[in-house]
Amino acid sequence: MTAEQKNDKAPLIFFVSPIASQPDTQIRTSSTRAYLALATGSLAFVLATINVTVSNVAFPEIVKAFPGISSGTSGWIISGYALAFSSTLLSGGRLADRYGRLPIFKFGLIGLSISSVAAGFASNIWILVAARAAQGICGALAVPSSLALVLPKFLPSRQASVIGLWAAAGMAASGLAPGLAAFILEFGSWRLIYLILAPISCLGLLGAKLFLDETAAKDTDKTLDLFGVSMGSGSIFFLVLATLQGRSWGWNAPITITCFLFSVTLLVALVSRSKNHPEPAIDLDLFRIRSFAIANIAVALSMVGAFTSWFLWPVYLTEVWNYSKLSIGLAFTPAPVISALVAILSGRWADKHGFRGLMGLASFLAASGHIWLYLFLNETVNFWFSFFPATVLFGLGMGALASQLNSAALLAIPAKSIATANGIHQSLRYAVGAMGAATAIAILNDAHDVWRYDLMWFLLAGMQMAVIPLMLFAYPKSEIKKSASIKAT
Repeated sequence: MTAEQKNDKAPLIFFVSPIASQPDTQIRTSSTRAYLALATGSLAFVLATINVTVSNVAFPEIVKAFPGISSGTSGWIISGYALAFSSTLLSGGRLADRYGRLPIFKFGLIGLSISSVAAGFASNIWILVAARAAQGICGALAVPSSLALVLPKFLPSRQASVIGLWAAAGMAASGLAPGLAAFILEFGSWRLIYLILAPISCLGLLGAKLFLDETAAKDTDKTLDLFGVSMGSGSIFFLVLATLQGRSWGWNAPITITCFLFSVTLLVALVSRSKNHPEPAIDLDLFRIRSFAIANIAVALSMVGAFTSWFLWPVYLTEVWNYSKLSIGLAFTPAPVISALVAILSGRWADKHGFRGLMGLASFLAASGHIWLYLFLNETVNFWFSFFPATVLFGLGMGALASQLNSAALLAIPAKSIATANGIHQSLRYAVGAMGAATAIAILNDAHDVWRYDLMWFLLAGMQMAVIPLMLFAYPKSEIKKSASIKAT
């Protein structure tokens, strides 16, 4: 057993190379090349992230460009991407582990480039909706592999820091994208917001060619349960669809109830099928790994707060404080930027000291941000006292949570399943995020009374506080020895 295996703090996500035939010196590349690979992988995550935030800012301008469309139709500009992205993440991870992470990653970036051009030149609303859905599908193919292709290039003792950097890129992009989108809209067309994504995707392809290497051995001896993969994606699709459209359809409407029933039925059938299939769509053994199961419960509770807050903040600033788009972009920026910085520092801490205490403290800080809004935010415009401190507290907490819950979930995952596990983790994030935003819409009910927002801050604080005992007492102190033994088999 090496010194790294004895260290019960550092997550050994890739202690054993996924491709046994490659010597360790080939996997652990030079520092410069490794960080260029990290930049390439992070770029895919950035593209998937900013596709959400820039569209939220540009949405009113897009609607004006297509006069006469209904609100239900225009809503698919946003929900079409979210639905396609969240329902494809699970498949993207499984396909990458099975058929090769690098080709799936490249295919996703090529698709992102083409679909971004299509969105930018869309001549009618349905072409735009279709292009947005294609962006979601292609982004979901690239994201799970973007981390799995990078981690093997770093020593196990650095991998929490690497995940922190990967997550920080997405957080920083989320913070800067609304301001950039508002700036573009001040002087140009909403179409530029999508067209600019095409050359960025091409830059990612160039990085993949120069700096990324395959990290998964293709395994085609057994036939992958593609029907099961479709069932998993379908379950998430119907869940997110019902959540996004429940308010407009009616929560008690037959179509909404049917979508929820389809989601549950497909999930139950998938679990049953995966127990017996020789090459299942979902490896149920992953959920027997305690660190993976507990971290995913924690991320579900935390990401409801994250996505719901990022939805509610600009709505509150617009409807209650009457902020302009540019002012909203500037007000929205500090929290994700702070989160990005904290993500980097928290990764270094987790490499040395583990996750449990860090996640407990981070959850307390994020919950404190919600509590601050509950206590002090009202109709009186007072940004520096009522709003800014809450965004700082939330940013400090969420910076550690959003990045290191990912690390905590992947701690004991076998190398061959890393993209699959990351796909499950990311899919859960976005599914619960959509549910949180839909719940907020239902509570607001087209009214913007402060008490409705207060109710949301209170509920989100309670959910975030629940993460503290979960990570302090339920998350294992160490699964390193178990992790190493799994990888050695």
